[in-house]
Amino acid sequence: MLIENQTETLLQPRSRKAEGPNWESDETRSHAFHDAAQALICFLLYGEEVVREVVVRGRGAEAGGVSTFSKLPIPMVCRPSGGEPRRGNPAPVSSDAIVDAHGILSYAGAVAESLLVSWEARAENLQSPATLERMKADRAALAAMCALVGSDRAPETFFSEYWEEAARLLRSNWAAVGALAEVLESQGRLNGARVDDLLRSFENL
Repeated sequence: MLIENQTETLLQPRSRKAEGPNWESDETRSHAFHDAAQALICFLLYGEEVVREVVVRGRGAEAGGVSTFSKLPIPMVCRPSGGEPRRGNPAPVSSDAIVDAHGILSYAGAVAESLLVSWEARAENLQSPATLERMKADRAALAAMCALVGSDRAPETFFSEYWEEAARLLRSNWAAVGALAEVLESQGRLNGARVDDLLRSFENL
C-alpha cells in the first residue's frame, strides 16, 4: 500500500452514492466531480491550508482545477506518518513518497469520473477525449516530477497502483466528494478556506 491506511476513515459519513442537484449537463457533472475529487485527495494527503482555490473546468474560466499555495502543480510534501495535518509545517518525506502522493492526486479526477459510470472504477469507463488527454498529461507530469525530486524509479511501474489507491480513498469518502461537487457546480469556484471548512465537516472527530 503506497499511502498508509490512516486516511481510509478520515472523512465521514461514507456513501456509495452522493445525492446531487439537477446538473446542467453530464459534462458539467463530470468536471465538478473531477475537481472535487482532486481537492479531497489533496486534503487527505497534504492536510489543511494547502488548497488555494478550486475552479470548475468548463465554466468560462481560462484554466480550471485545483491550485495550491505552493504555486506548483502540487505541494512538494505530504502528511507526516502520524497523519496529522501539516498546517504549513514541512514534513520530512522521501522522494518516492512525494512521487507516490503526486501520482494518486493526479489520477483522482479521472478515477472520480470513472466512479460516476461504475463503482468498479475501470479506466475503460472513460470515453471523453478531454479526460484521456488529461490522463496522458498527468503521466508526463509524473515522469517530470520523478526527475525533479531525484527518484530513479520508473513511474509507469506504479500507474495501476496509483489508480487503485485513488479509487480506494474516493470510495471511502464519496459523500464528501459529492457534497463538494454540488457546491462547485452551483458556484463555479471556491477558495481554499471554504474547501477546508466543507471537508473538515466530514471528519470523524
